[in-house]
Amino acid sequence: MEATFDELCSQNQIETENAQSTSASSKQRAGGDFFDAMLRDDHIVDDMVCDHSQLTGTIQKLLGLAVLGLLLYGVALGMIMQAGLSTGVLDLRLSGNPVLWMPPTLAGGFLSAIAICLPSFYFYTQLSGLDASFRLITAQSLRVQARTSIILLGILPFYVAWGLTPFLGIGNLSTDIHVVLAAGLILPFIVGFAGLISIYRSFRRLVERLPITHPRRGDVVLRLVLCWGAVMICVAPVAMYRTGQYLSGIL
Repeated sequence: MEATFDELCSQNQIETENAQSTSASSKQRAGGDFFDAMLRDDHIVDDMVCDHSQLTGTIQKLLGLAVLGLLLYGVALGMIMQAGLSTGVLDLRLSGNPVLWMPPTLAGGFLSAIAICLPSFYFYTQLSGLDASFRLITAQSLRVQARTSIILLGILPFYVAWGLTPFLGIGNLSTDIHVVLAAGLILPFIVGFAGLISIYRSFRRLVERLPITHPRRGDVVLRLVLCWGAVMICVAPVAMYRTGQYLSGIL
C-alpha cells in the first residue's frame, strides 16, 4: 500500500508539472504569435482582450505595436518632406526638421486623440447596452490603431518608392511632391477604415461574451463603431496639427 501511495503521489506531481509546463509554453506561444494574430485579425486577440487578468499586458502590446508602426511611417514621411525642403521644391509654414518632428507628431497626435476620445468611446459602448470595462474599451481603441499600424507597415515600401519619384527625374512617373505629402497625411485615415472594420467584427464576436445591460434594436454594433470613427476623424487631425505645430518649433 505504501508503494502504491508513493507511486500515486509521484504520478500526481508529474501531471502537475506537465500541466504547468504546458500552460507556460502556451502563454509563450501566444505571446510570440501576437503580431501574426493581429495581422490575421484572429479570435485569439478577443480572448486576450476579454482576459482581465492579462489585460494590462495586452494593452502594453497593442500600444507598442501602434507606436512602432506610426513612428516608422512618420520617419518615411519626414524624410520625404525633408528632401523636399532641402531641394527647394517644398515650402512649409512649419519650421524645424520634419524628419525629427514628424514621427512623434503622428504617434502623439493619434494616441492623444485616442486618450481624448476614450470617455466618449466608453459612453457610447454603455449606451449601446454592452457592459464593457473602461480597460477593455482602452484595449479595443488601441486595437484599431495597432491594426492600422500593421497595414501602414505593409504599404510603407510602396509609398516610399512612390515618394522618391519627384527627386529621381524619371519622367512621366514623377509625381508632384505636394501630392505625395498630401497622400501620405491622408493615408493613415484611409487605412483606419480597415481598423474600423476589424473592430466592428470583434465587437460582433464580443457581444456573445459581454454582459448586456439592456436590449437594443437594429445593428447597435454598427452604430457604435460609426460613432467611434466619427469622433476620431474630428479629433485626430486637430491633435496631429497641434502636436506638429509644437514639436516643429523645438526639433
